[in-house]
Amino acid sequence: MMDNFREEVVVRRKSGLYSFVYVLCWITIVFSAVLALIGLQNLLGIITSGSFDIGSLIITLAFGAVAFFLWRNKDTLKTEYEYTFTNGDLDVSKVLNNQKRKYLTSVNMKDIEAAGEVTSPSFQRYITMPEVKRHNWFLNRESKLYFYYFTKNGTKHIIVLELSDEMAELTRKPNYMGMGVWQK
Repeated sequence: MMDNFREEVVVRRKSGLYSFVYVLCWITIVFSAVLALIGLQNLLGIITSGSFDIGSLIITLAFGAVAFFLWRNKDTLKTEYEYTFTNGDLDVSKVLNNQKRKYLTSVNMKDIEAAGEVTSPSFQRYITMPEVKRHNWFLNRESKLYFYYFTKNGTKHIIVLELSDEMAELTRKPNYMGMGVWQK
């Protein structure tokens, strides 16, 4: 029996704005960190002189918090999704700035209860069901998107992915996905 394996990486097609915001984020990080260090130095000078200024403390903490928050979340501006299909198992991972990989889920195609294109009428039926966790793991809204509805650990999930036509066809093969699961 031949193994079926396909791996795809989805990148943002129109990334100019995101690249600009990423550079702006780094400028703000450096600027905020420098102002926080200057505020800390002033705060230490005020403390050694015997007086205390709450305003300097608040400003120092505020700039330090901005620098830390932006530094911690800057990689979300350079997000990619990686889809790996191996013999009926679909693995989804999120890659941040080509450095950090976050495993999102693995689902066997036999566990899929419904699947199809997002433009199909059945997608609206599944997305409006109560207590369904929706996971949008795609980057380009104008691309062809596919949904997969399944129950895992007692929770209903619907994932929306940006697959190529070849990978979508591979996932819906009869030996992986049950009959009548693919919605039109």
